[in-house]
Amino acid sequence: MTTGKVVAITGPAAAGKSTLARALQSEVARAGELWLVHELDLFARGLSRGWIGIDERRGRFSDRGFVYARAADGSIGLTLGADGRRTLAAFHRSVSAVARSGLGVICETIVYDEEDWRDWTLALEGIDACWVKLAAPIATLEARERAEPTRLFQGLARGMSARPPVGRYDIEADTSAESPSELAKRILASPKLAAQLRTASG
Repeated sequence: MTTGKVVAITGPAAAGKSTLARALQSEVARAGELWLVHELDLFARGLSRGWIGIDERRGRFSDRGFVYARAADGSIGLTLGADGRRTLAAFHRSVSAVARSGLGVICETIVYDEEDWRDWTLALEGIDACWVKLAAPIATLEARERAEPTRLFQGLARGMSARPPVGRYDIEADTSAESPSELAKRILASPKLAAQLRTASG
């Protein structure tokens, strides 16, 4: 069985990960390629609320899971506990399992720290992965957050942007300067993917 490819998209909240993932999926679909979009946010919705803390609203086991806390500047930071890391590790392996089944995967995710990056590397060993890092000026990110009042974590973009950079990326992009369609074509033309994919422009 041929192993599928992985495009892993990272970046702060409101950087445009979901928009780019759908643009990529549309591009490969036009060429008859079946790729799945796999999102960390949707995966993590399977967690019990007892493992999630938001400011003062703390689940019973939130210290073991995911704690979102607002700082004085309004930014929101994320702290992971042991079960939070186990959840990320499970997500990494779910991406790996889809690719090893033969399907391409477009993955929306975060790279929390060096330990998380090492686990990603282990989970994707033997799989061709193209890593994409998105960014945008903080004013742009916050304007996008405000434009979507249903976003649960207003301020997460600033908090995530302040984290130290982690990982090694094949493509980096400012989504305030490049459209999703343009970026999708650039990704699919990258050396890691161009030889394997029948893109619509090919």
